[in-house]
Amino acid sequence: MKNTFLIALLLSASSAFAQSTGPANIVKTNPFGYFAGQYQLGYERALTDNFSVQLQAGIFTGGGEILLADSTGMLESYSANRTGIILIPEARFYPGGNACEGFYLAASGRYRSAGWNDGDDENIYTRKAIGGALTLGYQYSKDGMMVDLFVGPQYKNTETEYGENYQFLQPEEETGIFSESSGTGVRLGVSLGFGF
Repeated sequence: MKNTFLIALLLSASSAFAQSTGPANIVKTNPFGYFAGQYQLGYERALTDNFSVQLQAGIFTGGGEILLADSTGMLESYSANRTGIILIPEARFYPGGNACEGFYLAASGRYRSAGWNDGDDENIYTRKAIGGALTLGYQYSKDGMMVDLFVGPQYKNTETEYGENYQFLQPEEETGIFSESSGTGVRLGVSLGFGF
């Protein structure tokens, strides 16, 4: 009798755990982007037990020095301000049946446009990137606070448009963690937020 009662209790607990649902809505942000003048806000919504959709949008600000080369290859430094936008729509599959919480597989698109303007607010160049990624991630919830970790391969195609007075110049290849160049790479990130 004790064994039957214990088995029934364990089955009830595991059933309740399997049917527990996390938040159906999540608002999140990428805190590391703030250090580079990139401010993003995302919203994820559960559609079913296994599927959710997410949209992230953001802006770029800031300034600094950029190196430009003329047709002879001579480099010159310019003071510039950066502005731009980023949009990332995403669809997620949660195999554990608890959308917005646990392990997930995701497919996302990506559009980014960042422009550099000189001191007279004249466009030096604008770099646009369109691409997509497949990611594996894990989203953890505790008392309404959310942590979202993800990694996976991505591909992007970039295009650069030069301002009228800067067409003879070429920007040096962008480097660093927030660089934007064509080809394959890794999408890696952390988002923090809250669910409701």
